Amino acid sequence: MPRNMAHLTAAALGAGFALNAVRLNRRLSGLGVLEPSADPPSPDFRFVLASGVRLDDATRRAASAFASREGLKVLDLLPGDLPTVELLDFARLVNTRSFRRDRLAFGRSAQHAVVVEAAVLERLGTPLPAGTDLAGLSAAELTDLLGQLKKSAPTTTGFALAPGLRSVRRTARERVAARPGNTFVPPSAALAARLAAGALTVACLAMAPAWGAAALAGYALQPTLVRGRRFAPPDRHRATWLRPVLGPGDWLSTARAAHALRGPADPHAGLRAEYQAELARGVEQFFEPRRGSCPWCGSSDLRHRVTARDMYQGKPGRFTLEECGDCGHIFQNPRLSLAGLDFYYRDCYDGIGERQMEKVFVLQGSAYRDRARLLHPHTVPRTWLDVGAGHGHFCLVAQDVWPQTVFHGLDRSDAVEQAEKYGWVHRGHRGDFPGLAESLGAAYDVVSMFHYLEHTLDPRAELEAARGVLKPGGHLVIEVPDPQSSLSQLLGRHWIPWMQPQHVHLMPFANLRQALLERGFTTVVEQRVTGRPGGDFCGAVVERFRSWTPSPRHPWSRTPPTRTRALAHAVIWTSSVPLIVAAAAADLAIAPFLGALRGGQAYRILARKEA
Repeated sequence: MPRNMAHLTAAALGAGFALNAVRLNRRLSGLGVLEPSADPPSPDFRFVLASGVRLDDATRRAASAFASREGLKVLDLLPGDLPTVELLDFARLVNTRSFRRDRLAFGRSAQHAVVVEAAVLERLGTPLPAGTDLAGLSAAELTDLLGQLKKSAPTTTGFALAPGLRSVRRTARERVAARPGNTFVPPSAALAARLAAGALTVACLAMAPAWGAAALAGYALQPTLVRGRRFAPPDRHRATWLRPVLGPGDWLSTARAAHALRGPADPHAGLRAEYQAELARGVEQFFEPRRGSCPWCGSSDLRHRVTARDMYQGKPGRFTLEECGDCGHIFQNPRLSLAGLDFYYRDCYDGIGERQMEKVFVLQGSAYRDRARLLHPHTVPRTWLDVGAGHGHFCLVAQDVWPQTVFHGLDRSDAVEQAEKYGWVHRGHRGDFPGLAESLGAAYDVVSMFHYLEHTLDPRAELEAARGVLKPGGHLVIEVPDPQSSLSQLLGRHWIPWMQPQHVHLMPFANLRQALLERGFTTVVEQRVTGRPGGDFCGAVVERFRSWTPSPRHPWSRTPPTRTRALAHAVIWTSSVPLIVAAAAADLAIAPFLGALRGGQAYRILARKEA
């Protein structure tokens, strides 16, 4: 490394260490501190304790008083002497400044002690008599429990520093086992980044000792900058002065623990046998016969638009979208059969894919709020039915915009029943919308269909069902992909909103507007949705690499997973990072011009049912 390059690298590393310390310190700045209380603990609360944790009476009283005062139903306690490594890990996972108001935030824990309202535990099927603790949980079990508790109390879960609570020592293996699996950055990637930063620091020390030493000092001082005066871990001095030595040692012990805890080479062996048995009969079984006319207007003037693979899961099969030359309707042809829909939806939104899909939903908070605000100038809904509600993420966030509205969710999967259990929807309806519409009656002020119609076999039957359940003067709001987007032409089969094989119908705006008019609706608002920056080009690159190298661990992969295949998969995805970054930069660059270029990913229609 040239000396000038070493200077620049060391300066960048030192600045990065300092800025990261400031960031982590800010993430902890929303943390309250327990204050002494003479009042006995509230009988409404129960205490959940990790193995080896002891909670004295003073801390119980203080924690109960803090939770009551702050209106919390779940309070996770951080020991005042939490070891530096665990404190930094907590700060990386939790932003205490925004955690409580962020309804979609994943539940996190300091893995020692939790104060929980008895009613919340009972809703989760864990009733506890008054005066009884739920004790002896492992750190991993407490982490999993906090994930459920946050879902059950999305705006009443918080954290506090408990000076009187003493931490328990945990091995690297216990810490790794307790790490949540729903982090956005995989632990392996985070560890690799730390190892790379350490290697660069050593290189800078060799080439430019003074600059390298400054960068090393920034790294060593991180714990002190993050801890501030509120935390007093017993290793606070050692963790600072010996961090250049202890840090790499901790990384290596973490890597060894992660390796020791690795699951089987084929974690889905049972499912693999089921999938392979289905695939042995051929994917042709999953399709209906090809039709020769447009399902929207009946025209026989059909043109090929795109042929794509499974764009998300990488299951075997090829899927063709054709376009009607008369009305512009785009549809899957041949279309998936009911058995095909079952096969290609399986393990996408639930099962194997549920955790990954949850990460996608969590990032949509601002989009959910925008959709809810669309109704602001036009109505004040008392009752709202979200069709295709899934796990209820939209309904949960929309309660910030419409706190007095009663939200119902409807979906074919049992996810909507879980949403009702957590209170994300006031009531969940499971089943087919046209089949349930008559039993629901004209009960709703608003019906919403967000990225739902394109998944259905008969979109116009869904519109009829919506008309049936809306009150006179009620509103229907729809968001669907825009097949006339200029980016759909530019990116071809790699345009993510094609979403094959799940998207069966893609309706041009004029077609959907006319269908609504024929059913007694008047269009009130029309919007094009440009999507979040980083969506189109970045998504196309990710889709390209996913088709090149689907995960070898998927049970529908025709070849069983091996170490060589896993290594090749990791190498290819690592090589994709520069292209993904460049694509994301391109998305940011064109974002201001998407409206003028008609480059939106989707469009929205708000329509009113006339009396």
